[in-house]
Amino acid sequence: MTASSFAPGSTLSSTLTTDVVMALSPDASSAAAARKLTTPGKWPTLARAEGIVWGECQGSGPQPYLVGVDLRTPDYASKCSCPSRKFPCKHGLALLLLDVAGQGSWQSAAPPEALQKWLDGRQTRAETATQPPKESKAPDSAAQAKRQAARESKVERGLADLHLWMQDLVRTGLATARSLPYSEWDRQAARLIDAQAPGAARLVARIPDHLHDESGEALLSHLGRLALLCRAWEHRAGLPVNERADLDAALGQPLDLAALRAGEGSAERWQVLGKYEGEEDKLLVRRTWLRREADGQLAALLDYAPRNHSLPPALPLLHTVQADLRFAPGAFPQRVVLASEPQAFTGGVTWQPGTVAQLHADYAAALGCHPWLERSGHWLGPAWLLPEHGQLRDGSGYAVPFKLENETLWQWLSYSATRPATFFGEWDGQTFTPLSIFCGDEV
Repeated sequence: MTASSFAPGSTLSSTLTTDVVMALSPDASSAAAARKLTTPGKWPTLARAEGIVWGECQGSGPQPYLVGVDLRTPDYASKCSCPSRKFPCKHGLALLLLDVAGQGSWQSAAPPEALQKWLDGRQTRAETATQPPKESKAPDSAAQAKRQAARESKVERGLADLHLWMQDLVRTGLATARSLPYSEWDRQAARLIDAQAPGAARLVARIPDHLHDESGEALLSHLGRLALLCRAWEHRAGLPVNERADLDAALGQPLDLAALRAGEGSAERWQVLGKYEGEEDKLLVRRTWLRREADGQLAALLDYAPRNHSLPPALPLLHTVQADLRFAPGAFPQRVVLASEPQAFTGGVTWQPGTVAQLHADYAAALGCHPWLERSGHWLGPAWLLPEHGQLRDGSGYAVPFKLENETLWQWLSYSATRPATFFGEWDGQTFTPLSIFCGDEV
């Protein structure tokens, strides 16, 4: 049995007209079919009951369709036992047309149980909607502490198992890791998901990315980050607040966005330097990099959305905005949360020079504060794009690998083929991903 609401926002009239009923039709074919059903002989039962009209319409089967229309609320709603997916169906329209025309033998009768249950549900929902919202109860601190203790117990067991598993991996030799099936990494990652440590699970799932390095240095470095995560959890009670925040973020614990946005803040001028959009861990993600005009502090604004959904509107690239941004706690503050809608968009940003040596020094300093840092923002330039080598090379002759989509690469080469350019982008310790380019007076 299908049910629907239609004509939302319409005003209930004590007297319906044919034109009003036909305006409710979802399409012309439904309207035409409804007119053909306005023969009283097709309706063995027609009844009214306190703002309800209902009836039985004989179709091609032995049992007639049970149809009801609720006229008690501004949004007329219908229910019908037919298989149609149109709302309202032709039977609901025809029932209203018969009511308007006064055709057929109408009686005063309560609707059958199947319709009454639907009507009662609508009545209950309507009454609930008009009630004032209940006052929210104060959080139960004891229950919160109990849930927190249970979560930490799960994380502790999961990380202890992870540490033991890595010890076995190192003991048997890192070369043997290349012979393990992918199911081994997936199984260990799944165990960490169950232990409520999705950040550690993500690091485990990325282990196969480092197996192609014959020297084993990349794999050893990656396992070192995981081992440090386990040891940091063991000593979490002695960590400063900001370092504990970095640990929780690395483990994948959600950020308390409401707490960050609470309280009075101040809007400052931020330059929008670059933007990355892609898919990570089955989510759409956007990282918008900004620079605070007052002191040059870089910040990353993160937006997420499920697949098949849209990300929120992006800040205008290479513009300056007035915005209240709050930094998430951490030993290396980088992520920010937008506390209110940005204002005062103006064009132009200030570009800074940067060398490969400075990039490495800045990234090393950042890792010293936050050892699980996945990426940071950097200037690089004046520098040359060398696509044949897959490198960005600065004026001192030092270079870093870069990653660019082909379409963007050739477009940027057309700007910088005969002169160096300044780039802003992300460095993850291995590869530089340019996000914007400045060539003299061209952006």
